[in-house]
Amino acid sequence: MYSLAICDDEKSSAAEAAELLEKYKKAHEGLEIQADIFYSSLDLLGAMEKKIYDIFLLDIYIDKINGIELAETIRNTNKDARIIFMTSSNAFYKDAFRIHAVHYLEKPILEEDFFDAMDRVCTQEEEEKFLTFRESGEVHRVKVDDILYIESEDHYKRIVLNEDSFLVRSNLQSLKSELDYPYFYVMGIKSIINLKRVLKITRECVVMENGKEFSVPRGTYRNLSELVLKYTF
Repeated sequence: MYSLAICDDEKSSAAEAAELLEKYKKAHEGLEIQADIFYSSLDLLGAMEKKIYDIFLLDIYIDKINGIELAETIRNTNKDARIIFMTSSNAFYKDAFRIHAVHYLEKPILEEDFFDAMDRVCTQEEEEKFLTFRESGEVHRVKVDDILYIESEDHYKRIVLNEDSFLVRSNLQSLKSELDYPYFYVMGIKSIINLKRVLKITRECVVMENGKEFSVPRGTYRNLSELVLKYTF
């Protein structure tokens, strides 16, 4: 699922962008996009302290902080953010290019142009799923299939990959909701494992690709072993 932020101080323009987004979603069944609308740059920056966005639709003439400055601020904390500018002027092409914007849409925005911009940030990665999260003030984006497991460490959760791990302040249920794929399995109350990354399973334990072992909860071996066979072969 993609999280998207629309920021435009003209409510009518923001509404038009939201309407085009709804049309795009209807034309792409199975593509999940959750959108929030903001009418000031400060409101968006405040929301970004609590939520991570994958895609930004930014007006250039917003308020005290223009869209270019806002995009630069976004880039400082989220280098993987995909930014699409919406503007009535073509005077900022060079700035948009410098910031590595995905697209530069001139108002009034045509449906065809909007769809083209969204295709660049969505459909090219539809099959390759990502999890986006913040650790120590930095935004990280990892391939879902690369995650071996997630394990509770008090109020934090450790997201473990083969070559790396990240400690994030979150709860297991929230992460499970974001990893809403059938091959992620909740092991007891403290762990989620990726069944595609299981190396071996016995009645006593599951062994992950990096050698980490998880005890098999009583009464779950038969179902769990069938799932492992399903997703590892």
